[in-house]
Amino acid sequence: MFSNLLGNDLTHGSPVSPVRVQAVTRDGAFELSVANSGDPIPPDAMQRLFQPFYRVAVQRSLGLGLGLYIAPEIARAHGGTLSVDSRSRRGSRSRCRPISAGKPVRPNDPP
Repeated sequence: MFSNLLGNDLTHGSPVSPVRVQAVTRDGAFELSVANSGDPIPPDAMQRLFQPFYRVAVQRSLGLGLGLYIAPEIARAHGGTLSVDSRSRRGSRSRCRPISAGKPVRPNDPP
């Protein structure tokens, strides 16, 4: 999941600004945040980011469009959720939280 989020931010973030990664644990739960200073994600693209094979029209990579489809499934398998926040002048941030050190979720468990 981390490599999917990091690769996405490196591809779509500003080439002159760093990608920021933060990982913390609180009360036995892990939270990961990956952020870039690129242009905001268009609202229509935000609705489809986690769909399989979806790629934003302005694409600078050769990926299949599966990275952001797989990432929330990995988070869910570990009891977490994945969200994306994208605003002008602030870039985009992907946040996975919380991932518990407890029992992972089985594939057929409801979200």
